[in-house]
Amino acid sequence: MPTISISDATEFMESSLHGIGMPADNATQIAEVILDGELRGHPSHGLFFFLDLINWHTRDTAYPKMNVNPSTKIVLDTSLITTIDGDGACGVLPMNEAVDRSIIKAKNHGMAAANVVNTANLIALAPFAQRLVEEDLIAFVCSGFQFPFVPPTGGLTGKFGTNPLAYAAPAGKHLPFLLDMSTSAIAGAKVIEAGRNGETIPEGLVEHADGTPLTDAADFKIGSSMVLPMAGVKGYGLAMMVDIFANIIGDNQWGHFIWLLDPAQFQPIEKFKANMDSEIVRIKSGDKKSDVDEIYYAGERGQKRMAELRSSGLLPLESAAWKNMQIVSEEHGVDMPMPIGT
Repeated sequence: MPTISISDATEFMESSLHGIGMPADNATQIAEVILDGELRGHPSHGLFFFLDLINWHTRDTAYPKMNVNPSTKIVLDTSLITTIDGDGACGVLPMNEAVDRSIIKAKNHGMAAANVVNTANLIALAPFAQRLVEEDLIAFVCSGFQFPFVPPTGGLTGKFGTNPLAYAAPAGKHLPFLLDMSTSAIAGAKVIEAGRNGETIPEGLVEHADGTPLTDAADFKIGSSMVLPMAGVKGYGLAMMVDIFANIIGDNQWGHFIWLLDPAQFQPIEKFKANMDSEIVRIKSGDKKSDVDEIYYAGERGQKRMAELRSSGLLPLESAAWKNMQIVSEEHGVDMPMPIGT
């Protein structure tokens, strides 16, 4: 498993994106989100995924084509609400703008909401939720997905995407609570990663078009295969709720949604954060099974891993991510980073 420097990984992505005509600032924003996935320990949304991302503007993939030099537009801007038209951009770009505007509004008025329409995939929700919670705000973020391959419970036709959602809340001495999850039984990117790695999928997560179990990830076909909702009807209900927030509110344009609440409106922020710390201690201090070293809460391990790797400046990569980087290097003429120790 190769290890490279974080700075080299960032430079590789930025140079690759510059090569397809993307402005420098846009490339930096997108590289940061890909890097975030790697640092948290989610390679399916990290450099493995970068191969698909960089080809969104030219190649038929599971995602809409990406406008590499968009002109985003503010469609609605009130004291509480923001709507941004992304002009076909990677969702990272207009979503960052929506986050910036929503933070100001939530701190001024106690809450805020924003939706982003007309964009490509935004890769992952965690980095946006992290930015919001670090401003001492409680955050909800979700994203609709334009390619429906998640059926309603009992159905044989895909009606939803993986429709991820994230919740985050600040704490004091402890790391923020940060739940980032798909409403499907498995994230679509993980199925694709498993297929390229020649791996199998546990039964009950993915089905063939006729409803029979699909366990060989290489057999997954976008357009016919189905990823099931998580937890049956519960995941189905959550997927539909994400559709309402991310798509219906945006006039049926595929998009993303943010809702923020300032907990300081209910109690002094330091008291809220102390109460969060007490809740975290209460949960983590319970009895553990014999094979469990520590009880974690949502987002804790990923944030710890990210802090440790940033401190070291090093990024260990899975072989599948390295192979995808080599493909990007060959197709776009960008030099590969030098592995540490070679």
